[in-house]
Amino acid sequence: MKFAESSLKEFTDKLASKSPTPGGGSVAGLCSALSAALNSMVVNLTKENSFGQSGAQLSKLKTESLDLMDEDAESFKQVMSAFKLPKNTEAEKEKRTKAIQTALVGAAESPLKIMKLGLEILKLGTKISEKGNVNAVSDAGVGALLALTAVKGGYYNVLINAESLKDESAAEKLESKADQIVQEAEKLAAEINEMTEKRIRA
Repeated sequence: MKFAESSLKEFTDKLASKSPTPGGGSVAGLCSALSAALNSMVVNLTKENSFGQSGAQLSKLKTESLDLMDEDAESFKQVMSAFKLPKNTEAEKEKRTKAIQTALVGAAESPLKIMKLGLEILKLGTKISEKGNVNAVSDAGVGALLALTAVKGGYYNVLINAESLKDESAAEKLESKADQIVQEAEKLAAEINEMTEKRIRA
């Protein structure tokens, strides 16, 4: 069963168990999905809004985020499987090492995708927090916090996998992309937070 199809209790029970998946990456994906959903709600509560295709974009981002919850978990399972490969001979050791490195790249790329989704939601959220129904502006603010959590949660997972890569160039590229996303996301989230508090206090 996909994580998105499980109940909240089932998901959180599995999360709290000894099972390595779901973990922080899947939770980052969930935060991204929740952020998209909250922003969608604000759009839907805003009469005669001028958000254009934002509603459709958010719906797509929500679906992609939910899918990435499972993709992230699967990528980690690939890493675990690679570590379990035999290493009795030099050929087996070489094959195992290559499998681990390939799996680590995949395990870093999945949370990077989550980061990108979180950033896209924040970009949409800037206008939503400014122009959305004032009675739901707090929801836009919470949406921004969740999107930033998705970005930074994904960031930690990119780093922990990239740091284990032997290919320093590949690791640097992954980390550089992740750093750029975090910087932009933090700036947008701060702007949304400021707008949210300003409209609430107005």
